[in-house]
Amino acid sequence: RLNGTMVSGGDIASAGFSHDGKRVVYVGEQEAPAVLELYSVALAGGTPVKLNATLPANSDVHGFSISPDDSRVTYRVGDDSYATDELYSVPLAGGARIKLNGALAPGGGVLDHEIASDSTRVVYRADQNVDTLNELFSVPIGGGTSTKLNRSLASGGDVQNFRISPNGLWVIYGADQDADT
Repeated sequence: RLNGTMVSGGDIASAGFSHDGKRVVYVGEQEAPAVLELYSVALAGGTPVKLNATLPANSDVHGFSISPDDSRVTYRVGDDSYATDELYSVPLAGGARIKLNGALAPGGGVLDHEIASDSTRVVYRADQNVDTLNELFSVPIGGGTSTKLNRSLASGGDVQNFRISPNGLWVIYGADQDADT
């Protein structure tokens, strides 16, 4: 058994291996009912380490990614509506957490993210600058200033999806770039 003692009725929502296979990261209701938090534990066993900070009321961890070099875990935290998620990075075995996204517009949030293959950057889609205008941003995985990647979008348009190239040098994205279609 890898997880710690679960709260009554608690459950594991998702789990994944580090790339070297030495650690497991999981999201579960371990300490409080109906509160999903992020943990890391050695595959050989031991005491799980909680990776997220104390969560605001009615918030959960919504998805995580492990960097290809196994140095960091990125994850989103937000309220039950998933509309106000923010993006964080933390060392795989625990340590200081860093918020990666810039200040969010009122009602804005991070929708999804992906780590580059060289483990240096995170690309994320968010309505960071204007609520309901989903754009694409890149930020160093250890924190820093985020850079908007997409150019101006058509009125009513937004970035719908993206992928980072295997070498980490390019990002492709689908967007209503020239006309809202």
